[in-house]
Amino acid sequence: MDFDGMAADPDDVISDGLDGGYRDRTEALREVLQDPDEDPAGRFLACVALTRWGDGNGYDAVVQAAGAPESVPWRGASYDRLHGQDDTFGVLADAVGDSGDMVEERGTAADRVRAAEALLSVADHVQFDRHISSLLRQDIVAACLPALQAAVTRGVARLTEQPPSYDLGLQMALMISAAHRVDPSWAQDTARRLVAARPGERALKELSEDM
Repeated sequence: MDFDGMAADPDDVISDGLDGGYRDRTEALREVLQDPDEDPAGRFLACVALTRWGDGNGYDAVVQAAGAPESVPWRGASYDRLHGQDDTFGVLADAVGDSGDMVEERGTAADRVRAAEALLSVADHVQFDRHISSLLRQDIVAACLPALQAAVTRGVARLTEQPPSYDLGLQMALMISAAHRVDPSWAQDTARRLVAARPGERALKELSEDM
């Protein structure tokens, strides 16, 4: 819904907000986001919109969600069309990554980095698929490198023990490739360990193309 009570595409509402409309819409979305009695899907869309607009409340909600991914009420509010699996955290990753054009105006650059770090920290046990790339812009990688490296280390170990149903190998490969720009020695060593863990064809293709 838009803020006049009319049906609207959420992407259109977000786009309108980027042109300055967020000023009139932020408070209503904050109320939706913070109300536990609201529909979970509506709270999720409120979080996405606020985050994309560089709002501190949106970033706070992302950090909170990453702190307990399995108990977030809006899990399942969005599914990827290819695999039919939950992609809510992937959508949040896109919102955080793409919001870089708003943080100077909103004064929330540090909050964006904090939210990105929280998401990268759970990339070893939450599905992002290619959405993880939205968090792998060079400024974010440089600021969040320790969290990224720790998540990859855990993810590679998980692949050797009990791989999940989603393509964790691809996520790890994309993160390693991004880290290669900042810490090539670590990335090359970790890429070898990932290959040894048999991460799948998509991961191997990413490594061969990027490194």
